[in-house]
Amino acid sequence: MNSIQQFTLRLPEDLARRLAAATPSRKRNQFVVDLVRRELDRESRELEEAAQRLSALEQLQISDDGQWLALDDDDAWGEFDEQRFLKELGAVQTNAPGAATP
Repeated sequence: MNSIQQFTLRLPEDLARRLAAATPSRKRNQFVVDLVRRELDRESRELEEAAQRLSALEQLQISDDGQWLALDDDDAWGEFDEQRFLKELGAVQTNAPGAATP
């Protein structure tokens, strides 16, 4: 059997009234448990996806190191090339683990 911890939540009055109106009294605890679980799962997925994207970007940068080292100072501090950035970002996302294939 799973152990259970009890929490005391303080809700704003308007939110507490909405919760009471939307859920039967014996279902409120499970309702809150389901909401918390869903949000924590979503956050975990988002963090995992962000870590995968960062890893892919780092791998791309490793291959680009030679290009960065060869840049003149004037080129390094030039204007941001949005088209190149979007193109490289698209390549990274396409090659990322778990990326959807077109």
